[in-house]
Amino acid sequence: MKFYNFLYTPKVIFFTLFLACIVTLSLSFYSWNRINNFSSVVDKSNSNNVKYNIDFCKSSDDTLFIKGWIFDDSYPKSGKLIITSTANSKEFIIPLFTFVREDVSRAFSRTDSFDKVGFNASINKRLVGYNNNAEFNFYFMNNNGKVNKVLSYECKQ
Repeated sequence: MKFYNFLYTPKVIFFTLFLACIVTLSLSFYSWNRINNFSSVVDKSNSNNVKYNIDFCKSSDDTLFIKGWIFDDSYPKSGKLIITSTANSKEFIIPLFTFVREDVSRAFSRTDSFDKVGFNASINKRLVGYNNNAEFNFYFMNNNGKVNKVLSYECKQ
């Protein structure tokens, strides 16, 4: 009975919850920043209708980051965006999320309210062994799994 009472003291409960939060945060950070090698068969896109703008890119001491918008006739209506970079002669995928850019939709008279052309992509450079200049490659993957390279962009700082 003493051990049971010990487990339910406020200090033990607090320490257990605190430890669980630290473990969860660490696992989330690791899963976002782990290296995913890019090894798809890529076709060079011959589409000149890609429209894009890089709002911000940065290669700081510990983070590789890029933000902007991109679209063409097919993306984002179908398929998905993949952003990569290269370190140690290996191309790796940078985790990203896309979001609606109403300013871009208005500027290009796009009416689809779910037009997720905006993107943010970042990764911790220390976890991927990255020490080069920031050069990003943009790919569109269609619903059939075909990958087209549509753009390379070097971050000028």
